[in-house]
Amino acid sequence: MKTNHNINVNCEADVAFSFCLNVENWPSVFPPCLAANVISETQTEQVIDITAIANDSILSWTSMREIDRQARTISFKQTKPSPLLKYMQGTWQVNVQENGCSIELIHEFEVKEAVSGLVEGVETREQAHSYMLECIERNSNKELGAIKEAIEKQALSHEFEATMTLPYTKSAVFQLLRDAKHWPQLLPHCEEVQMHYQDHENQEFTMVVKVEDKEEKIRSIRKVEGGKISYFQPSPPPALLEHQGYWTVKEVEKGVEITSWHNIVVNADFWTDTAVDQAKAKIETAINNNSIGTMKAIDSSLKGTEHATA
Repeated sequence: MKTNHNINVNCEADVAFSFCLNVENWPSVFPPCLAANVISETQTEQVIDITAIANDSILSWTSMREIDRQARTISFKQTKPSPLLKYMQGTWQVNVQENGCSIELIHEFEVKEAVSGLVEGVETREQAHSYMLECIERNSNKELGAIKEAIEKQALSHEFEATMTLPYTKSAVFQLLRDAKHWPQLLPHCEEVQMHYQDHENQEFTMVVKVEDKEEKIRSIRKVEGGKISYFQPSPPPALLEHQGYWTVKEVEKGVEITSWHNIVVNADFWTDTAVDQAKAKIETAINNNSIGTMKAIDSSLKGTEHATA
């Protein structure tokens, strides 16, 4: 029996091929995959062990994979097939398309003659055949969809940071970053903060900030640990799909080094008239302006106080 599944992905073919090749990343990318280990690997061959959900069961198998990097093809054969199978083989094929690439996943298999008792609920060869077809259909679609989502999300992701050194004590600077409820009095871009929850290490609040000529409400969930404040926005502004980051305060020779790090995912639907790279640059500028504004506000607040180190 032979099956064929494919999907179009908006990325370069080599990027998609890398996702198909890097087996050890599969559990974090593919929903059905529970474990994946590379037993041995060369430029042209891989031996891998896979454990995955198959319908309502958990199956494991070992595969030999032949790699043709120039043709972007990975041919596989299960050397130790899952319980119902006499054999399983197939191909991953990545082809260049006008707007990105396509990923094709082919399976060829035959079930064993005697299958009763090997998998719960499967007693006949016909049931085994149906079981495997359903499994391949479900998992192939999930795997290809997960590759597409992961690659296209990666293309929209962007990391950046802003850093400033200030001549003050670590405790004084960190306290101002931690006390979000006082930000409207401290930060020029912060209009209001509504604190929903706070204990010694967790915070949840909504703040109203000025972004260029507009106001936006942003909800943040933060965790305070040592000299680091990590956060994420469960409902980021419309320009973003995701926004997470952290503040760190590190003692240096001339005081402290403050770093504001961000990891964002651009909302392509919001930036329909703007190239992704331009959208990333605009977002980085706007967020960094606020981060640097926060650092300058801390400088102004602590200037001339007993918290200066020099």
